[in-house]
Amino acid sequence: MLAVRAKSNGMEIEFTEPIADGEGTNPALYEVLQWYYKPTVEYGGPKMGEQKLKVKSVSLSADRKKVFLELDGLKAGHVVYLHITDGLISAPGNSIWSAEAWYTLNELSADIGKVAPSGEKFEANTLSAAEAKQGWKLLFDGKKIDQWRNFRKSSIGSSWVINDNAIHLNAVKEEGKWQAKEGGDIISKEAYQDFEFKMEWKIANCGNSGIMFNVVENDKYDYVWQTGPEMQILDNTCHPDTRFRTHRAGDLYDMVESAFPCAKPAGQWNKVLIRSKAGKVDLFLNGYKTVSFEMHTPQWKEMIAKSKFKDMPGFGLAKSGHLSLQDHGDKVWFRNLKVRKI
Repeated sequence: MLAVRAKSNGMEIEFTEPIADGEGTNPALYEVLQWYYKPTVEYGGPKMGEQKLKVKSVSLSADRKKVFLELDGLKAGHVVYLHITDGLISAPGNSIWSAEAWYTLNELSADIGKVAPSGEKFEANTLSAAEAKQGWKLLFDGKKIDQWRNFRKSSIGSSWVINDNAIHLNAVKEEGKWQAKEGGDIISKEAYQDFEFKMEWKIANCGNSGIMFNVVENDKYDYVWQTGPEMQILDNTCHPDTRFRTHRAGDLYDMVESAFPCAKPAGQWNKVLIRSKAGKVDLFLNGYKTVSFEMHTPQWKEMIAKSKFKDMPGFGLAKSGHLSLQDHGDKVWFRNLKVRKI
């Protein structure tokens, strides 16, 4: 954030880089609180009257560097707290450095912020007008799981169901262990080479799962992880894999540790973007770039040789393949699955 400005009807945030297309206009992305401090003889004083303000609309400037949050109820003599809850990605592909700002509103402004929202409804498992224009395709419409099937099969296991408006692995606990009786790893029906894939996931308490790409479907391979690199899904608070530095949520599994932790706790939705072009791959979690790497290079071969995949001759070699959602035996949910070729 370069600057924050108060208006009579809301708050304006200016960024150093333009926001990426399709980003930044959902009111649910922003949290706004206000409060005041009760003066005391000593320095400072207790926080009083904390209130959450509803973001009525979000308006984006023509250069995509400013957002205006339309608010009711701003009060003079209060501190206004602005929080971007899921991070943002800029047009050049950079993550936001800081997602928080505090503004001391001594007096209400006479300036009126321009309200010109996009009009999008931001419903789950739908494409916005901007996404449709950019070439995004839905891989799940909230009603049918018809864009996915089990690896090396034409159908999908009955443990993969629709729950909470999401694709859900309905694992059950038997003899103290979670498992999906009719699950199995699932793959996209179509294969992709240069692509962007975005989606949201949430995991059950202490759960484990993953997202794979460039998966090769061939009789030589029995599992998706024998060919496809994985972006890890994990409850970082209590799953045993947390003790391994490259096995946490957002990591390139068993190969590259996330730049910093940004996963939300079990039961909360996490946003993912995987961008792969000409072998260069970026992994984003909740708006933050966690990992960048390049495949099909001598360095990539060295990375494989140092991982648990070293004895898998087909791992990480394909330049295209299927997307995959993992059955690791734990309850997991996936929604807003969207892909576009680049």
